[in-house]
Amino acid sequence: MRTRSIGVVAVACLAVASAFLTGCGPKTPSPGPTRAAPGASPSPIAPAVKDLTVGNCTLYPKTAAVSLLGASTGSNKNLEIGTDGGTKIDVCSHLNFKGGSDLEAVSYAVVRYDSAATAFAEAQKVQTQMLGSAASNNWPVQSLTTPAPGSGQVLGGYGTKTDSGIAYTMAVVGTNVGPYLVVALGASTESPDNAKKFALAVFGALSSAVS
Repeated sequence: MRTRSIGVVAVACLAVASAFLTGCGPKTPSPGPTRAAPGASPSPIAPAVKDLTVGNCTLYPKTAAVSLLGASTGSNKNLEIGTDGGTKIDVCSHLNFKGGSDLEAVSYAVVRYDSAATAFAEAQKVQTQMLGSAASNNWPVQSLTTPAPGSGQVLGGYGTKTDSGIAYTMAVVGTNVGPYLVVALGASTESPDNAKKFALAVFGALSSAVS
């Protein structure tokens, strides 16, 4: 067993984490909270929506990942967060393989849909799949973030698993910002707190870039 590449095993364990996030949750969209304008106006006033340019690893570049993870030794498509439909604006992963079974990583997805309600439903789908498949826990992250204009409720969860003898924690934070789905994953073999820290940091940066 020791003759297997430990790097392959470590990446494989995080590939499992990514698999938990592929979309197969509830199909009925659940609209996010609307913001009624003060006064007698019957309709909420939607903030202006950025028209983001498609380009992977542009909203959270490698330089930011190096600062967060300590280094970036590459990316891996197996870490990409699965989403349904929409226009993929930016899908990216960064990992820091420190050696042995010591691996930390982030992954994120920003996808534009036809409405804020659809984008929020997709965020719920990612969250539901993570919590259901990984027997994870709800994570009250709403108070830990600064809401972006036009964002829905921030959803968070985390879970610890063991694959091929390697224990790791994954944490996810996501919501919609207007019609954009914004979701970030943190993964760590070192500690649950690291996974949470990574997910929150990337989510905050993405929310600022989208709003």
